[in-house]
Parts: sequence; C-alpha cells; structure tokens
Amino acid sequence: MKRLALLVFTAMLVSLIFGPVVAAQDAKTLVNRGLELCNDGKFDQAIKEFDVALKLKPNDAAIITYRGVAKYAKGQNDAALQDFEQAIKLDPKHGKAYYQRGMIYEKQENYEKAIADIKQAKSLGYGVETDWINNLERKAAAKK
Repeated sequence: MKRLALLVFTAMLVSLIFGPVVAAQDAKTLVNRGLELCNDGKFDQAIKEFDVALKLKPNDAAIITYRGVAKYAKGQNDAALQDFEQAIKLDPKHGKAYYQRGMIYEKQENYEKAIADIKQAKSLGYGVETDWINNLERKAAAKK
C-alpha cells in the first residue's frame, strides 16, 4: 500500500513539474502543424490545429494571431478581426496582430485605422515597408 501511495505521489509530482513543459511542447507542435497546413492552403484544418493549441495555451497572442491569419485567408474577415483584437488585448506589443488587423482595415477601406495599425506594427519592430504606409495615406486622402 505504501508503495502504491509513493508511486501515485511520484506521478503527481512529475506531472506538476513536467506538465507545463509537455503542454508547451505539444502546443508548439500543433502550431507548427497549423502553419504547415496554412502554407498548403488547408485553412480549415489549420484553424482546428490552432484551436487545440489554444486549449493548451489559451492566452497565447501568437497562436490567436496565427488562427486569425488562417481565418483571413479563408475570407472570414470579421472572425479574423476578432482574433487580432483579442491578441492585441492579451499582448499590446504583438506587432503581427496590428499588422494583420491593419490589412483587414485596408481591405474594408478604413484607411485611417489601417494606417494607425500599420504604423503601430512598425513601431513595435514588425517589418513594414514605408511605401505601403505612404500608399495608405494617399488612399485616405483621396477618400476624403
């Protein structure tokens, strides 16, 4: 009986110590698979992979952003926008989420918001071409 109790205690201790590491590794594997599926144009499957990864790491802004990118690629702009907004709330310094949200705003011809987001992404170190910002500013001026 003491041996069983010791085994149970040891198993619990191991899961407490290594559980988060395993979950993080599993989430990373799921994200990598999701990214590969996106590259192959299999966006529905990619979204499912990101959803499972988010069950392991529910507050991971990067995973939420990746899921939003897959939704955007499917033309689900409103759902993608919600993901990008959630990612920004979780991590206001996540430049990719601003960049992606800015792309949706541009598509919606909401150039002022697009400019603000793209500039924010650039200020956070996300690679943004100045020509794109200039083009958005021209579109915004022409729309007025």
